[in-house]
Amino acid sequence: MKFNILITDFLIKDFVHVYKKDFNVDCLWKLKKNINYNQYQGIVVTGGFSTNKQFLKNFKNLKIVSVFGVGYDGVDLNFCKKNNIVVTNTPKVLTKDVADLALGLMISLSRKIYDSHKFVIENKWTEKPFPLTRSLSDKIVGIVGLGEIGKAFSKRAKSLSMEVVYTGPNKKKSKFKFYKNLNEMVKKVDYLVLTCIGGKSTKNLINKKIFNSMKKSSMIINVSRGSVINQDDLIYSLQNKKIAGAALDVFYDEPEINYKLKKLKNILLSPHNASATLETRNKMASLSKENIKDLLIRKRKKNFII
Repeated sequence: MKFNILITDFLIKDFVHVYKKDFNVDCLWKLKKNINYNQYQGIVVTGGFSTNKQFLKNFKNLKIVSVFGVGYDGVDLNFCKKNNIVVTNTPKVLTKDVADLALGLMISLSRKIYDSHKFVIENKWTEKPFPLTRSLSDKIVGIVGLGEIGKAFSKRAKSLSMEVVYTGPNKKKSKFKFYKNLNEMVKKVDYLVLTCIGGKSTKNLINKKIFNSMKKSSMIINVSRGSVINQDDLIYSLQNKKIAGAALDVFYDEPEINYKLKKLKNILLSPHNASATLETRNKMASLSKENIKDLLIRKRKKNFII
């Protein structure tokens, strides 16, 4: 007899077949009213899905919340712990792709690749040369959160002859200079790259105070969570040229994007697709499924948070 699982987020729709190999699968977006939540022993969610207490209380026989991703800030861990619900995620499989996109966003923002593309398409090159852009070589890049993704990004940044510094809750075993104080670090850097966790501990970590401490020539790249940046403070800082630019893969109310962000000329926007490659998403689905199998069938816990 197969266990029953519920896949909650439409983002995972292309990988439902992976789970169907081992489980009876329902998809929340396909179900109508009067859902029998009690039939499910496992659910699959994304980190941004609201897996809060109100949602989790619907389930009476839930054993596992399998997060399709690394971040789990959308999951009420306290509720899960109190109710003996295991929470797992998919670490390491998406590290390289997220680091790649962070690097790509930084290069694209600094060298204005999108703007130069439009410049050629709109036949402006015949009228005048494209404005000069900014070099990355020998610049200082500050990483907020030197975890797996932060470390992978640092290797890529070093290949561009950049100086890497970092900050976070704790000093790591790293050759890079550590700043205990974020505000002190941002005074030094030319690029600020966010690869930290989301959630309460980092909400609005990057705010008006931080933007005011940054160089006016500096740029910020966010591949962590939209909540890490105070969005109103970012918009104000970009509008008033407190910083030179921003590249964002994540947003506070995604997929709804503040129209003021769309109007800015010193910004580059990406639809939260850092891990969105076919190869990586397949690996995420497979690992997410295996995490459920480990608990429900093999009676063991792997990649568990609680």
